[in-house]
Amino acid sequence: MPTIANSPRVSIGLAVRNGLGTVERCIESILAQDLKDLELVVCDNVSDDKTWESLERYAKADARIRISQNEVNIGSHENMARVLRLSRGELFRWISADDWLEPQCLSKCVAALDSQPQAIGVTTGFTIHNLRGATRYEDYAGAFPSGSDPAERFSRMLWFFHAGDAKYDPVYGMYRRETLLQCRPLRPSERTDWLLSTELALRGPILHIPERLAHRTSEHKRGVDRVAFRRRLDPVRGERIRTSATRLYRQMQALAVSADLADEEMRRCNQALRRFWTKEAIRTFRLRLADARSRLTRR
Repeated sequence: MPTIANSPRVSIGLAVRNGLGTVERCIESILAQDLKDLELVVCDNVSDDKTWESLERYAKADARIRISQNEVNIGSHENMARVLRLSRGELFRWISADDWLEPQCLSKCVAALDSQPQAIGVTTGFTIHNLRGATRYEDYAGAFPSGSDPAERFSRMLWFFHAGDAKYDPVYGMYRRETLLQCRPLRPSERTDWLLSTELALRGPILHIPERLAHRTSEHKRGVDRVAFRRRLDPVRGERIRTSATRLYRQMQALAVSADLADEEMRRCNQALRRFWTKEAIRTFRLRLADARSRLTRR
């Protein structure tokens, strides 16, 4: 895919809905980056809390910010896909409205990718914050999907999905935009992030910078209304995006098959998939049990 004329080195994609009060910190952290050759592509998903007015003020003050607004609620998955399609940079990174970056985050990621052209992306360490101000992180010293063996990268990525949310954050890494556009569009699934990460791991090495250069906001909640959650992800397809361990197994296996691996590599991918299915089935059972207990306590 040819580079767009006068395109920035890095595009940051921000898909937002009702982010007033947090999106400002996110934008400020991007404008404060020591790497200046960037664009911030923001797509507002019909916010009703004056987020759009805040975005307009930023766009008027800095030409690197490009904003657009959806006419109807297209859901968070499609909104993320839209900011990618609207971007122009050689490199691309998604960011959430309630997240923010350290000033050296983008420049260090670019330097890492420049030093290893065979890599398709790079991730960093990160700190997780909750709404009460508590923080947590994990300085994981083990292996990442950074090597040359696609089956090993596939296996490591599947392992991370059940290793705890503070170890690894592959979707919010920086990737070569061309590679992202070659991947299948974000799928109608509760675990579209896992599916995209799996496909990326099969496509090439993903470097890792252990330094905590990003900040994520996350709340652990029990008894989440999963029907409402699925509608936020995809308001049109709703319950059709509901997933299961078996469905994920089949989707990930299809990704491995499409990667045109050698027989030995495919054998190891299938071994990793069987381990993944067992862990995911147990995780899903425990989650449903916790949700049921939570509903009983609210009665």
